[in-house]
Amino acid sequence: MRRRRDRDDDHEPDEAEESRDEPAPLDSGTVSALREADPHTRARTLLRMQRLHGNEAVQRVIRALQVTDAGRDARVQAIGERTQEPVPSDRLEKAALYREAVAAELDASPAASKTERELVQDNVNTVGQIFANYQAALHLFEEAVRSGHGETVPRDLAVEVLQEAAHEVFAPVLDACVGVAPGLDDLVADSMGKVDEVRDVETPEAGQSAPAHALRNLVIAERQRVAISHSRLIKRQVSLMKGAEDRAARGSTSDLADYRAALLAAAGRLDELETGSHSAGALFKALFERWKDLLRGRRQVEIVLDEHWTVLRAHIMLPDGRKLASQLLADGGGVFDLNNLHLTRHVVWQAADLARVEAVVSPQGQPLRFDRNERGARFMEDFQRRLRSDGLPRTKVLSGD
Repeated sequence: MRRRRDRDDDHEPDEAEESRDEPAPLDSGTVSALREADPHTRARTLLRMQRLHGNEAVQRVIRALQVTDAGRDARVQAIGERTQEPVPSDRLEKAALYREAVAAELDASPAASKTERELVQDNVNTVGQIFANYQAALHLFEEAVRSGHGETVPRDLAVEVLQEAAHEVFAPVLDACVGVAPGLDDLVADSMGKVDEVRDVETPEAGQSAPAHALRNLVIAERQRVAISHSRLIKRQVSLMKGAEDRAARGSTSDLADYRAALLAAAGRLDELETGSHSAGALFKALFERWKDLLRGRRQVEIVLDEHWTVLRAHIMLPDGRKLASQLLADGGGVFDLNNLHLTRHVVWQAADLARVEAVVSPQGQPLRFDRNERGARFMEDFQRRLRSDGLPRTKVLSGD
C-alpha cells in the first residue's frame, strides 16, 4: 500500500502540470466581483487564485480587469454610427447587426450578479434588437410591395397604415421601458412617428408600375426612419447606463431593491416581446395581415344615411353593379337588407348639419375603420353602437355602375 501511495504521489505533480497547460475558463462573475471589490479583498483573492491556478490564470484575470467600461462604451458608440448607414434593399444581414455586435460586448454573467448599469445595458440591448427585428420585417414587406402587392392602395392611406403599425410595435415596448432609465421611454416614443419625406431612393424596375414603385420607396423611407431611431438609441446607451449608476448610488437600500426588481421585470417582459410577438417573422406577419385587410377594405359599395338612419344612397361600384342592384331589389320584392350585401361597404352617416361620421365595413359585417369630421365627434359613439347592434337598414334605393 505504501508503494502504491508513493506512485500516486509521484504522479500528482504531472497532473497538476497538465492542468496548468490548459487554461481554466474565465468566470465572468468572478471578474465582475473583483472589479467591484475593495483593494484588500481583491489582493487576497488574486493570491488565492495564484496558489490554486498558477500565475497564468491570475494574469488573465488582471487583463480582464483592465478592460474598462470606457473601452466598451466606445465600441458601442461605433456600432451606433454603423446602424444608421443606408441598408441595401436586397440585404437582410444588417438587421442582425445589433444582436451580433452588441451581444459580444455584454457580460454573460447571471442577472443577479449584474450591476444596475449592466441590467440597463441588457434592457437597452433587447429594445435595440426589437428595432432590428422591425427593420427586418420592413425588408420582407418591401419585397411584397416590390412585386406589386397592394399597388392600388393610395399613398396617404399607406402612410397611415405604416404609422399605425409602428405604434403597435413600439407601444408595448414603451410600456415595458417605463422606469428603466430616464430618457429611454422618450427614445422609444419618438419611433412611433411617420415618414415626413419620401425620396426616390430606388429607380423603377423593368415592368414595375408607378404605384408599386412609389409604395416601395415609401417602405424604404419608413425603414430608414426606424434605423435613425435605432441609431439614436445605441448612441444614448452610455448615458442611460450612467443614469442607472447615479440612481443606484443616490437611493436607499429599499429604493435600490425596488429599482432592481423593476429592471428585472422589464428584462423579462422585453425578452418575451423580442422572442414572441416582436420577432422579425411575427412583425412581418402582423404588418402583412394589416395590409391585406386594407386591400379587402377597398370600398365596393357606397352607403349614405341621413340623421334618422334612412338610406339616401346605396351604390354598388363594381362592373355590372347596376344589374346586380336590380336583381337584388327584384329578389326582395323591391326592398333589400344592406346587411346581406356581402361586399366591402363604405357607410357615411350624416348625423346632423355638417356632422359626418363614417366606417368601412368588411364583407362579413365587421367594422374595419372609423372616421369623422370635427362636428361628428359627439356622434361617433352612437354611430359605433348602432352599426354593431342594429346593423344597416333595409332600402328601396340601390343603384350601381
